[in-house]
Amino acid sequence: MTLAAGLVIILFGLCGGLHARAMAFAMHLTDRKHITGTGALLIALYVLAAAHIAEAGLYAVGFFIGESTGIGGFAQADVNSFMDVFYFSVVNYSSLGLGDIYPTGHLRFLAGIEALNGFLLISCSASTIFLVTTRRHS
Repeated sequence: MTLAAGLVIILFGLCGGLHARAMAFAMHLTDRKHITGTGALLIALYVLAAAHIAEAGLYAVGFFIGESTGIGGFAQADVNSFMDVFYFSVVNYSSLGLGDIYPTGHLRFLAGIEALNGFLLISCSASTIFLVTTRRHS
């Protein structure tokens, strides 16, 4: 459980920091160029989507490390590549939760925290997109 808790603390912080930088970058890009409307929306969407994909990737690495160290695994026998773990991470991060792959052991704790982290960061993205698209330049 100690390793799982350590992974959670590291991944939660890394993802939060990455996302804070991505939100600031989206705001900076649209502010510096005085981009508004559809252009600002597209910039924010692409920057923040890239951040979300990278964050799910970080959690996938965490799941891979957790599985490699024996703190848990996946119940399905056909989870045998990093892409399978990354797919699970994206589904879990977005709180979609399809259920075709699910973790066992202490990886369940990591999965729960990933869903919480994803929900929080997706909410932050929504507020950033709102700010970018409603900002008026003088």
